[in-house]
Parts: sequence; C-alpha cells; structure tokens
Amino acid sequence: MRLSKARKEFVTAMMKDTIFDAAGGVLEEHGVGGFTMDRVATTAGLAKGSLYNYFEDKDDLTQFVYARMVEPFFQAAQEIVDGDLPAPQKLEKVLRTAAELGAKHKGIIRLLVETGQRHKVRQTTRPRFLRFLTSIFEQGIKEGSLRPHNPAHAGRMFHGCFSELFELQVEEASNEEVNDYAGALIDALVNGLSARVAENRAAGAASPSSSHP
Repeated sequence: MRLSKARKEFVTAMMKDTIFDAAGGVLEEHGVGGFTMDRVATTAGLAKGSLYNYFEDKDDLTQFVYARMVEPFFQAAQEIVDGDLPAPQKLEKVLRTAAELGAKHKGIIRLLVETGQRHKVRQTTRPRFLRFLTSIFEQGIKEGSLRPHNPAHAGRMFHGCFSELFELQVEEASNEEVNDYAGALIDALVNGLSARVAENRAAGAASPSSSHP
C-alpha cells in the first residue's frame, strides 16, 4: 500500500525528529570522535544504512542537526523582538537565550567546529540573526534607550560578540565564565566602556544628595 504524499511527509518529519534526538544522544555518549552514521542509525532504531534514505552523508546530517538545534532559538528571538520590552532588555534576553542554547547543545557546536561545517551553517543563519539584532537596535534608537548610530553596523558588532560566546562554550568554559561574559557584554552595551562616562554617571547619582545637605 502506497503512502499518500501528506502521510509520507508526516512520517519523514517524525523520523527526522527521532534522528535528531539520536544524534544528540550519540554526541553526549561518544563525543564528536564517536559520531558516526551507523551509531546514529542504531540509536534511532533504524537498520544500518537506512539513515542514507534521509541524509546523503554525515555532513548533510550535521547541517540538519544544527538547523534543528537553532530553530527554537530563532522562534524565541522572534517572540522577544515582537515583545514590549525596551531594546536593551531585549538584547539581554536574546543573549541569555543563546547562552542557554549553547550550554544545552555543546556537543553539536563542537561537531560543527571539528567537522568544518561552521562556515556553511553560518552563511544560512547569520543573515536571519542580523535582521533580529538590527531590528532591536532600530527600536532602541527610536525609543531613546540607545545612542543614534547605524543599526546594521551595531548588529554586526553584536553578532561578533555572540560568536565569541559560542567559542567560550566550545572551549569548555565554565557556566560561571560564560555568564560573566554575557553580563559584561550587556553592561558594555548599556553603559559603555569609558571610565569617564562611569564617573559622570556616579557624579550625577550623587548630586541630588549633595545639593540638599
């Protein structure tokens, strides 16, 4: 009995969900060096070789796994962008969400790095992420929470900072170090790095009490 097109697409989607979970399990148990098509197939409950019905090779599987990993992040980022928070809080929330994603899927990120796939997937995800960041910077300029600047350039700079966040996680940095980095990035964005600015802020905060002895 031949499956209808809709039924076949549903079964394929279900199998790919199973394969994604299996790939994550193999990476967690065997690491990047033990990530093989046979192991993923066996973990997914498929006959050896059946995985090639869904993916041409390990590179194809790797790109799929990464895309499936980041899609929930993009959905969350879209909700943040569409929300009512001020721009700096949106940027902080996006950053924290990215940090949580990286911590949860360190194995997949290391797989990209060690198999040389990072550049390929970056070409597909970077433009999408830059649109989110540019939108948030545009909002910040309009609402006055961020200084006037070129929002597209600011998005590129912040995107580079995100890349460093994932580098830390690939390098097996502790969660405390990753969180410290995220906090420093947000502080630099909101308050700047100039000591003079910090001094002026402190002086401004102290002036009300000094003017009323």
